[in-house]
Amino acid sequence: MTPRGETSAEPRAGHARDGETPFVFEHDLDRSFLTSERIDELVRRAPAEELIVQLADPGRERPGLDRPIFTHAQWPVLEDALARQIQYRIYNPHEWAEPEFRAWLDRIFELAGPDPHLGRVNVTTVVRVFSPGAVVALHTDVDLKLVCTLSGETVWYVRPPEETTPVEHEDLLHGRFFLRWREGPDQALRIPPGHGCFVPCRWAHWLEHPGDEPVVSFEIGFWTYDSIRRRKVYDVNWGLRRLGLRPRPPGHPLDTAKCELFDVASRLTGKVPQYRGRHRPPRRR
Repeated sequence: MTPRGETSAEPRAGHARDGETPFVFEHDLDRSFLTSERIDELVRRAPAEELIVQLADPGRERPGLDRPIFTHAQWPVLEDALARQIQYRIYNPHEWAEPEFRAWLDRIFELAGPDPHLGRVNVTTVVRVFSPGAVVALHTDVDLKLVCTLSGETVWYVRPPEETTPVEHEDLLHGRFFLRWREGPDQALRIPPGHGCFVPCRWAHWLEHPGDEPVVSFEIGFWTYDSIRRRKVYDVNWGLRRLGLRPRPPGHPLDTAKCELFDVASRLTGKVPQYRGRHRPPRRR
């Protein structure tokens, strides 16, 4: 049963590859691979910058918005997830851990990724462990997500980008990913074990984890050329608004000029070089 005003997305064999439509899919990842012992070893081996352990949000709005409460790992991790409301995020195991994670990355893109011509830039992966019942408060991500559940169950409640205001979109990369709670036309993406979901960029969402066992999932984050273009326009708009102007959101003829201005600023500051010049798809050969 989904809350009032929400629709449920059922798993299906075919799905849109346009990068703009959320959906649920089935996956064939080896769910027995991430044992309790292997999760513990991942947490111990993870570089400090690739591990985050924090308390779960108390509800659908995070107190103080972008101020999570960080804590330390306790072992066994799955028992810790039963003892307190918590989440573990282990970043980029495809780069430093077992080769299976790289194979998972490739397989998920094969099963459910948007058309590669749309772009797959700055790809990241995350192994997540959540306590049963844990909530992630309402927020918006600037990249695209492919998330596969291995054990337990997650429900993503997603709402389209127009439900986030232009000012909120501009603030996303300036310390304000999390949003004030308000009701919206949420679409429920329910992903039990063996299922995954695709969430387009800038679709606000909140999560819950029903059931009575820890939830383990594998997530991919990445950027398309269109999402990079929107990022550049919103970032330039953020600066223009602080000059007292009222900039137009993406979709205006000035978008290209704003993207080029972003690239110039990136070169001058040395920041985010991975996004420079990537707001247009390369020509097909």
